Amino acid sequence: FGPRARDSVRHCPPRWGAMRLPPETPLRGLLRCLDVGFFVPTFEEEGLREIQDLRNLGREEAAEFMTALSMPHQADERLLAWAFGQGEQGEGEGVSDDGDGEAEEEEAPATEQQAAAERKVVNCGRAFDPAWLRTISPLYARKMGCENMGPLLYSLARFVKPRSCLEIGAGYTSAFLLQALEDNAREAEAWLEWQQETSMEGWLVEESLPSQSSGGTLHCVDNLAHEGTTANRLLEVATSLGLESRLSLHLDDARAFLDEYNGECIFDFVWLDGFLDFAFARGGGSGSSVGSGLDDFMADMWPRVAPGGFVLLHSTLTNSMTRAWVEGLRNGADSKWGPPGAMLSLLEPCKRFQNAVTILQRRPEGFAEPIYSKLP
Repeated sequence: FGPRARDSVRHCPPRWGAMRLPPETPLRGLLRCLDVGFFVPTFEEEGLREIQDLRNLGREEAAEFMTALSMPHQADERLLAWAFGQGEQGEGEGVSDDGDGEAEEEEAPATEQQAAAERKVVNCGRAFDPAWLRTISPLYARKMGCENMGPLLYSLARFVKPRSCLEIGAGYTSAFLLQALEDNAREAEAWLEWQQETSMEGWLVEESLPSQSSGGTLHCVDNLAHEGTTANRLLEVATSLGLESRLSLHLDDARAFLDEYNGECIFDFVWLDGFLDFAFARGGGSGSSVGSGLDDFMADMWPRVAPGGFVLLHSTLTNSMTRAWVEGLRNGADSKWGPPGAMLSLLEPCKRFQNAVTILQRRPEGFAEPIYSKLP
């Protein structure tokens, strides 16, 4: 157990020893992870094929074996830590008595503050908590088919950080969007606290962070016409969750709402739950073209979508009324408003109805996401 191997254990960063690997973990994979795969034949010639084989040798003999190989990239340190862990050293191993330990203890409080700040960023999401789900349960209606759509909308809104959302068709999904806006604002506060604790300037795009005051509003439009609507309970539920300040509820016809807004509000996230309600052209009745009706509505909607913004359309794939229209978009058919710059359709295969979503992104000429670095 030479001095180099002993120093390796002593100064091995904690993250290397934090992972307790199962005994059958193949060593060849670990060696490749450490960029020393060329040692695989040497290990296997010695009968060392699994992490348990190293443990059977014991720490001292395993360390001597790897020290003799002069493994680069501190690979021997990491492999010892993975095999034996950092909490299993004998007396004097892994604990410095030359002052390093004291210095580490002095830094620990700051490190814990930074870790606490990071935990706030990770734990700021409130959706999916059992109490939260019970609170929104009055909004659920099976016929609306949104039991998985709500969580998907929440995740997308958390990711793209919209400021102004529009939902046509209020109900179960409204709660997820409202909570996403609130959690985005809480996340922004947590990120700023983390940045202050770590002094890591340059990681965040601060101007893109929402805030409690400008963290986003959901404009929710519903005409209360659907037989299974739960829109009448939305205000009550939003108030119970403390989210009423993020809700702007419009009890109105969606086309009239868009006409009267007349461009006053630009949306960067639009969820059209009641998309089939616009399948027929205005005043055209059931005999008019489905594609014409959808295009008419999208022609009104599309200019209100911010560059880079998203429009999500519900129930688009497994009904003949909208499938041809979606296929036309995918194949580049001419329309009054498009085509969209990007398009993705998802199918929920376990249901026959209310089982799909098509996501469109508006990418006008000249739009592009920013580039911040050369590497990821």
